[in-house]
Amino acid sequence: MATTSGPGSSARNSHRLRDLCCDLQAQRNATSLLKCLLFALPALLVLAAGVLLVLRFAVTPQVKAYVEDARLISFVLATTGPSFLYNVSISVALTVRNTNGAMAIKYTKPLVATFLFHDRRLYNVTVADEGHRHRPLKRELHLLQTAGETPCVLDAAGGEEFMKQNATGVIKVEMRLSGRITLGIGNRRLLELSCPLTLQRPPPGPDVVVFPEVDCIPDKPKKIVF
Repeated sequence: MATTSGPGSSARNSHRLRDLCCDLQAQRNATSLLKCLLFALPALLVLAAGVLLVLRFAVTPQVKAYVEDARLISFVLATTGPSFLYNVSISVALTVRNTNGAMAIKYTKPLVATFLFHDRRLYNVTVADEGHRHRPLKRELHLLQTAGETPCVLDAAGGEEFMKQNATGVIKVEMRLSGRITLGIGNRRLLELSCPLTLQRPPPGPDVVVFPEVDCIPDKPKKIVF
């Protein structure tokens, strides 16, 4: 039997040829796209590594802190002997600011305020707990109060210094902030700030002592004598 061909058969052949061409073109496009991705992959990896390096080394996690107000409530001699025991009470309004505008800072160690007189520790007060997240560009106000059932201990030199300062009505106390913070992936640093406080004894009567705002200064870790 002879095979006949006509307009319908030609149309089917034309459609098959067109589909075959489309399939070949799609394969070529997929192959070209795969080659582009393979060539671009190293560049993307280098770019990602560069971004991580910038976050790791160029962007330093840091905070700024300042004391808005500080009050000397009491600093009185409790007992005398080989050591001098004092009852000390100080209230502080401390503001801490995350200076980074894009990322939150996380405390990997608690932020602690240590109050010192004549290089002797008076009290430790926790400002922020481990794991606390400080949002970008946000200010956090912390109200701190030194208080304890156990009086503070000063040696003879510390007791003598207290007597000198007490005679002037002005007591100089250092508040040191210490902790560890992280920003992004593995970008950690130790935090050490010194906040010098000049505290006046509360005057009798209704008068209020005006406290000038104090900036806390970045400092190296300090050996504290207990």
